[in-house]
Amino acid sequence: MTRIALALAGLILLSSCGVPGGLERPDPLWNREEAIHRECARQAEANQPQDPRCAALQTGVQASPEAPH
Repeated sequence: MTRIALALAGLILLSSCGVPGGLERPDPLWNREEAIHRECARQAEANQPQDPRCAALQTGVQASPEAPH
């Protein structure tokens, strides 16, 4: 019984470790521009805070330049 209680306490302590706050959502692998436009439109309709990628699309500035081919 003691082992079970110690194991449970250890799991609870370990579960509280991690990254504080929210995690950044990565860019999609396919149809990147279309997916970002769709997400920005959804956030605007729901009156949610805009993702930094939305501002980059509106100004035409890329947040991370792509490597030349």
